[in-house]
Amino acid sequence: MTCSTAQISATVHPHELFTSYLWVTGTSDAARHYSDTFVDRVDRVLSKLDGIGNKAPKFVIEVASNDGTFLRRFLERGWKAFGVEPAGNIAETAAACGVPTLTEFFSTELADLLQREYGCADVVVARNVIPHVADVHSVIEGLATVAGDRGVVVIEAHSAEVILNELHYDSIYHEHLFYFSLETLCGLCEQHGLYPFDVFDSPISGGSVVAFFAQHRYPPSSRLDEEVRRGRGLETNSHDRWEAFADSAIEHAATLKEVIAECSRSGKVVGYGASARSSTMLNFAGITSADVVAVIDQNKLKQGRLTAGSDIPIVSPEVGIGKIGKSDTVLLLAWNFKEEIVDKLRRSGFRGSIVVPLPRTIRVL
Repeated sequence: MTCSTAQISATVHPHELFTSYLWVTGTSDAARHYSDTFVDRVDRVLSKLDGIGNKAPKFVIEVASNDGTFLRRFLERGWKAFGVEPAGNIAETAAACGVPTLTEFFSTELADLLQREYGCADVVVARNVIPHVADVHSVIEGLATVAGDRGVVVIEAHSAEVILNELHYDSIYHEHLFYFSLETLCGLCEQHGLYPFDVFDSPISGGSVVAFFAQHRYPPSSRLDEEVRRGRGLETNSHDRWEAFADSAIEHAATLKEVIAECSRSGKVVGYGASARSSTMLNFAGITSADVVAVIDQNKLKQGRLTAGSDIPIVSPEVGIGKIGKSDTVLLLAWNFKEEIVDKLRRSGFRGSIVVPLPRTIRVL
């Protein structure tokens, strides 16, 4: 069997990465707003399916449910909901907000236990988790087990097509082991008896794909047929396209370093967004505390720490905005939340330059 899925060669043990975690879904206004959109789309797709659409209450299980932001939207609509989240600190937050959550890594073995205890779920959600797991076949098999013969599996993953087209090199790091196209994601799931029948685009992570699967062969939607046809000519999984991506990333990072160095000579530079993606960009471009005096992040779990490798202090929005004046610059590391963050900066009174490094080209607002 051959595999055309883009992937990295290094794997960090999941217990080192995910038993205590700093990304909190509910920190972002955009993620909270999208959670409503996501549940709307799931409801709309299910309404067309025999045996599920009219069922009440429906039962949803989310794998890697984080702080329960998405499951709360289901609960608000009368669903039964259950989360599985390996990070104990984040699972506690979800439980405190009324979302039943098990602190555990998801696997085939855990899926068997869940099915015996709770029965099959109508919907199993796996958002931004499948690319993170080394034992991906165990997880996909577990999703199929929990969904059963008639349940629906909804998988969201950062789109390899978008990564290539928009030069998202900041998403290539140790947590992201796989970079799926719709073709490779569907191929993986079909190995475990899960067949695609619908798809939609997500704004999360700068551009993701959300695909619907089931063991029952539901008729594919026109959207899915169109995306499959379109994807055949893109060569998203070709070695040549990823080599060209690497060359462009090196050139972009060198230019970004020059832009920020110039900004730091004429004033202070403050970053915005202390994510793993931002650490990847900072280190790849060679940007350090000599160039950027602080990085703003709304997540209190990150404030008071240093960015990985580049050793830049992470501060609250209040502290960070207090450091900059009209002649200074903000480097928008969390560029995938541009609208939300630019609005907050302008409403705070900041009128200086905002450097938006991606997608593809560097822009100054």
